[in-house]
Amino acid sequence: MPTKQSLLDFGLVFGGMAFATAAGFVLKVLIGRGLGATGLGIFGMCYATLTVTTTLGDLGIRHSLITLASRTRTEDSARAQGYVAAGLFLKLITGTAVMVLGWVLAPWAAEVIFRKPQVTPYLQITAMGFLLWGLWDGVEGSLQSSQRFRSSAILRVLLEGMRLASFLVLWLGMEGRFLSMDRFLWLYFLAPLLAVMIGSWLLKSSLRPRSGQLLESLKQLVAFAPGVFFFRTATMALLFLDSLALARYGELSQVGQYEAAKGLAYAILVVSESLGMVLLPKVNLVRTREAMRLVLRRFLVYFAILAVVAVLWLSVAGALLALFGPAFTRPEVFRTFQTLVVATLFTIPGTTLAMVMLALGRPGLLGLVAAGQVLLGLLAYPVMVVQFGMVGTAFTTAALQLLGVVVLVAVLRPLLAGGGAVSAFPNEGLRDPA
Repeated sequence: MPTKQSLLDFGLVFGGMAFATAAGFVLKVLIGRGLGATGLGIFGMCYATLTVTTTLGDLGIRHSLITLASRTRTEDSARAQGYVAAGLFLKLITGTAVMVLGWVLAPWAAEVIFRKPQVTPYLQITAMGFLLWGLWDGVEGSLQSSQRFRSSAILRVLLEGMRLASFLVLWLGMEGRFLSMDRFLWLYFLAPLLAVMIGSWLLKSSLRPRSGQLLESLKQLVAFAPGVFFFRTATMALLFLDSLALARYGELSQVGQYEAAKGLAYAILVVSESLGMVLLPKVNLVRTREAMRLVLRRFLVYFAILAVVAVLWLSVAGALLALFGPAFTRPEVFRTFQTLVVATLFTIPGTTLAMVMLALGRPGLLGLVAAGQVLLGLLAYPVMVVQFGMVGTAFTTAALQLLGVVVLVAVLRPLLAGGGAVSAFPNEGLRDPA
């Protein structure tokens, strides 16, 4: 069974993520009722664009920072602080570059990728949020690298509260006369500002590394990050490929209906996201294959929890689709919801196996698995979206998730066989003790 400390840390992160999920669901309901299915579709498209683009701009920095800082914190705290400072500096540089490029390329993306020129202004507003969201991602990862899960959870709650407030202010003020998609998106994508400021203050000691440490940490992060970048990019692309494909080949109203079903079904993802945040810094402290196998067995207990939650959620949550409005109660929307709940069943083993692969120093191999899923998705989604609409999109998502778990199990078996030490540092790989 998981240790008491692990359960406590999981509870703290889970609480923050549960609030975030609930606030996100309420926000989607309000958008659906206030701006309609098309408005929710535009929001879903912009959010998917934000997440995939900021992951590209991350360049693997967040996971590299967590991996290297958590591994060195107990032995050399100054070195760990250097990784934090270097990671946030890189986040600032890459976030600025991606923000500028996003604004310039928004008209092209609207015309060529989404084939909907009318969404250009919304994509440009989204681009302006790339920097702040990238900085927040770095701040959150830095707090988690030192296992400051309480602070991370509190800031997550603050951020999600600001997101929800950004819509309520417009909807309730002046009887809704201020409510429009562009005003909402501006407030929504500026929401991380306060969380970034508070988080930076909490990390102020880490932002002053000792002489020469920053440059050395930058070199090691850059050396370690490419494999993680490949993995993170492929993983995020897979997570939002369904919404982006539906936005390209379907109607914006369909995207809105799909996002309602996805938001409701993926509420269960709070378990796997919380697990991943807690597991990554902890599993990087494991030094042997035997201990890694024990960690894997302990955390797979959560799969049973998720399975029970998923069954209960299937039986009661479908009725909540009515909260979005009449357009969201159609049979195909409910079938989409049911299929996406099944897809979430594979997120717990998928997350656990992925974190173990990272701790084994194999982000590149993990990225290949995710890239294979993305390639299959690029081939399957256009056919399934055109032929079967949102239900076909959801079915493809579930199939890709299941395939990923099966492949990860097959890949990990030989890596965890036998004994010996493990390492996640660049160029060290797996090695047997002398």
